[in-house]
Amino acid sequence: MKSPAQGAATSIHLASAPELEQVTGRYFANRHAKKSSEPSYDQASAARLWQVSADLVGLTTAGDVAEQLPLAPKI
Repeated sequence: MKSPAQGAATSIHLASAPELEQVTGRYFANRHAKKSSEPSYDQASAARLWQVSADLVGLTTAGDVAEQLPLAPKI
């Protein structure tokens, strides 16, 4: 198990490292970019999750989902 400081290290690094200022849409673990799980690249699942989540909180209609769906993670 990680200590609170160890658990926060990656988030703090990402928030404060000048070389990562323009990096977006990537997955990091232990301060390094990594490929996320295969299911995370499934666009149909991402769209469904987005729609279900939006419906649950009353944010969007079905037509709004395509414009708001983030791009798939990159590595």
